[in-house]
Amino acid sequence: MSEIKNFCAIIATYIIPAISIILIDLLFYIPQSSEFWNLIRLIPFYTGIYFWLSQRPDAFNGVSAFLLGLFSDVISATPLGINIMSYLFLYFLSIRLSSYFNIKKFSYSWLLFSIAMLLTILFKFSIASIFHRTWIPLNLTMLEYLLTITFYPLLARYYMWIELRYIHLEDRYEKI
Repeated sequence: MSEIKNFCAIIATYIIPAISIILIDLLFYIPQSSEFWNLIRLIPFYTGIYFWLSQRPDAFNGVSAFLLGLFSDVISATPLGINIMSYLFLYFLSIRLSSYFNIKKFSYSWLLFSIAMLLTILFKFSIASIFHRTWIPLNLTMLEYLLTITFYPLLARYYMWIELRYIHLEDRYEKI
């Protein structure tokens, strides 16, 4: 019985970050009436991937980033693979930044997120431009970047609440 309980706790630890990103994204999912609303649909994905990797890399992995990218491609009606590649790019970039910097202060986390997002948005811009065989308007790309950076503190607060409420820190340190 205790093995089943431990197994369920481990599975919940990996599922909670992805579910928290999807749930907040459903709140951001506003019907398409203009291009502006399409840009804010992906903000919870970017902030969630970076937050969970920088704060709890033990609870978030590449499979989660891939599945979130697949979900994002389906709901945003983009060509299959663009969001998957950009989320995996952000995933690997965040792993590298987390290994070089010990993020304790929120201001440092926000600064590193803005750098990681700039590189990720430029990567997504280049992939989308190659796919469409024409340059995507850079003003929409920069607007998406600025909106993502602006919403990061609010969404990070939500993810912190999820972590404190549903992922128990004492489970993390018991095994050490």
